[in-house]
Amino acid sequence: MAFPQNLKVEPIVVQEKDYGSEVGLLRRAPATSLQHPLEASERSYHKRQEQLRLTSANKVFGIGFALHLRHERSAAACPEIGHLGFLPKSDAHFQALTGRDLDLDFTDTLGLEPEVSCNPHLYMEKMQQCSRFGI
Repeated sequence: MAFPQNLKVEPIVVQEKDYGSEVGLLRRAPATSLQHPLEASERSYHKRQEQLRLTSANKVFGIGFALHLRHERSAAACPEIGHLGFLPKSDAHFQALTGRDLDLDFTDTLGLEPEVSCNPHLYMEKMQQCSRFGI
């Protein structure tokens, strides 16, 4: 049995041959935008998780409990409640309510602020002179 003479043999193209090279990555990148397709999804992840929690709390416990959770989180996020101005702002209460205290991200190690930004005694004296804080 003989092989046909007009048989064309195409070269085998391996997709993994350009793995890690810039040329292969640029060829497979979407030409319409400069961002990865998952970036938009990652930006809205926490918002979608919050909506999912509130929706499930509303279905299971009722609208009153969902409104209570939303009110509690908005009060914890308010910068004027429970914070002295000379201490650095910590979102520990808000993060504990939303569940973000268990997440580790870039700002946990590099977003550090100095512990005391001004003299606490001078700050409290200035606050006592204001009508809002006066005793």
